[in-house]
Amino acid sequence: MLLRLCVFLFLMGSWVTSGAQTADSLAPSPNELLVQGEGSKSKEPSTAALLSAALPGLGQIYNKKYWKLPIVYGGAFALGYGIDWNNDRYNEVRNALFAVRTDNKDPDNPLHNISESVLSRETDSFRRDRDFLIIGSILAYLIVIVDSYVDAHLRDFPLGKNKKTALHLQPSMREDFGQISTGLAVSIRF
Repeated sequence: MLLRLCVFLFLMGSWVTSGAQTADSLAPSPNELLVQGEGSKSKEPSTAALLSAALPGLGQIYNKKYWKLPIVYGGAFALGYGIDWNNDRYNEVRNALFAVRTDNKDPDNPLHNISESVLSRETDSFRRDRDFLIIGSILAYLIVIVDSYVDAHLRDFPLGKNKKTALHLQPSMREDFGQISTGLAVSIRF
C-alpha cells in the first residue's frame, strides 16, 4: 500500500512539475503566420481513402508516399501467391482423398498411397491456411485504405526537422533502487 502511495505521489509530482517547465511550444507567436504544410497543398482524406479502395496503392500515390508502394504490392503478391499455392495443394489432396474413398486409386499418383486419415487432415490444413490467407488479404486491403486516410489527415501535422514537434522520443537511463534500466523516453508537450 505504501509503495502504491509513493508511486502515485511521484507521478503526480512529476506531472505537475513537467507542465510548468516550458511554455506552449506549438502556439504561434503574435508576429508569426500559421501556415499548413509550408507551401504543400492539403490532401482530402476521403479522396485518398476512395482512391485506395478503388486500387490499392493509389491513395498512397495521391498522398505522395511512393515508398509504400513496394510494401503494398509486395504484400499483395505474397498473399496472392500463398492463396494460390494453398488452393492448388488443397485441390490435389482433396482429389486424392476422393480417389481413396471411392477406390479409384492411380498407382502412379503418390498421394493415392497415403491413408485416408492423413489425406483428410491435410485437406483440412490446406483449406484452413488458404482461408486464413484470404482473411489476411482482406485485412491488408482495409489497412491500406486506412493508411492512406490517416496519411492524408496527418499531412499537415507539424513534424519535421525545422518544425517544433509536440512529441519527442529519446533514449533514457535511470536508476531505481540500485538497478540501472535503459529504454526510450517519450515526452509530449500540450
